[in-house]
Amino acid sequence: MDAKILVLYIGVAGIRYEDIEEYTNKVAKKIIPQTFEGEIIVIPAQTVDCRIECINPKYITDIDLIIEHTEMIKKLQIELQYQLDELKKKKNG
Repeated sequence: MDAKILVLYIGVAGIRYEDIEEYTNKVAKKIIPQTFEGEIIVIPAQTVDCRIECINPKYITDIDLIIEHTEMIKKLQIELQYQLDELKKKKNG
């Protein structure tokens, strides 16, 4: 079975830096399916909104979809790094 990738963008705007990890863990536990088989990536986002994206590499066989998937992963990595940098800035304030 090919593993799926579940990406959780959890809005943390207005939450104290020291509470973000606990908050994102609580939210993630509530929305992650109990039977999910795959990788889960949790991204704290400086917004009030939450969103979930699911990527299933098994169904990506078309070259255009492979390129699109690769670009999505690159954007995900950039977004994750941006959010980490923002959190570090707030911590070092």
